[in-house]
Amino acid sequence: MPSYIDLHVHTTASDGSDMPKQVVEKASQLGLRAVGITDHDTIQGVTEASEAGSRLGVEVVPGVEISCQWQRKSIHLLGYYFDPTNPGITRLLEGMRRGRTERLPKMLAKLRRLGIDIDQEEVEAEVCGEAIGRPHLAQVMLRKGYVSSFEEAFDKYLGYGRPAYAQRPRPTIAEGIRTILDASGLPIVAHPLTIKASLEELLIALCPLGLQGIEHLYPYKFVAGRREEWYEGVPRRLAQIKQLADQYDLVLSGGSDYHGAIEGKAPLGSAQVPYEVLQRLQDRYQELFGHLPSACTA
Repeated sequence: MPSYIDLHVHTTASDGSDMPKQVVEKASQLGLRAVGITDHDTIQGVTEASEAGSRLGVEVVPGVEISCQWQRKSIHLLGYYFDPTNPGITRLLEGMRRGRTERLPKMLAKLRRLGIDIDQEEVEAEVCGEAIGRPHLAQVMLRKGYVSSFEEAFDKYLGYGRPAYAQRPRPTIAEGIRTILDASGLPIVAHPLTIKASLEELLIALCPLGLQGIEHLYPYKFVAGRREEWYEGVPRRLAQIKQLADQYDLVLSGGSDYHGAIEGKAPLGSAQVPYEVLQRLQDRYQELFGHLPSACTA
């Protein structure tokens, strides 16, 4: 029987609904051998998850997800096994969290002009961790009856280009990759099929910067939602990812992008990523830095 893992998981440290230890407990119940804690712009949940992992026999992979910019497109970058005390990555994540906090009043002002009255304190009450985000705002809108679903909140108000959207500072993809590498971490492009760009064009640009991998196994059916015609092309494009990964010497990763009990998000473990994927990530780490990541040496 194959062993499965999930390397893309969010907790209450950012915009997930499960506490870090709850995620690990669920992973244990599902029989997952490892989970990657990849909250947005924070590593606050990693320690709690690791303690639960030690108790339950689940390997916890420390990570983060950073929203970067490339050619005016948003690229989500996963970083694994980096040194959390590295000054460069500490500054980057602090700046990202500050940008999220400073964006919120702008979005609330735009919503008020649209007749949607929400106080900043109501949104902050939804936040359990360090990173405040649009999902917290969407949750308040849903609870107060301004929208009937999470999807409607983003489609109608909060998504890119929608009337209540406000931009926040993002590092360039070059800055993100370099910062993760300088902190002895592995930079991996997340859910590449959601990026509105040619995959090959993207990798031609990113591989010389030091990109090490690309997320391959991912529950794209949940991303597709009502757009069944979009999902029809996914199997062909997944095969293209494998081909390009071989061509550009990238490791393949995978995960569910789990957010807990949040509408439209995939269940934990739903990407069905085999344990061998994590072993290949660790092998790449050893090739780059001359030793296994510290989380694997105990």
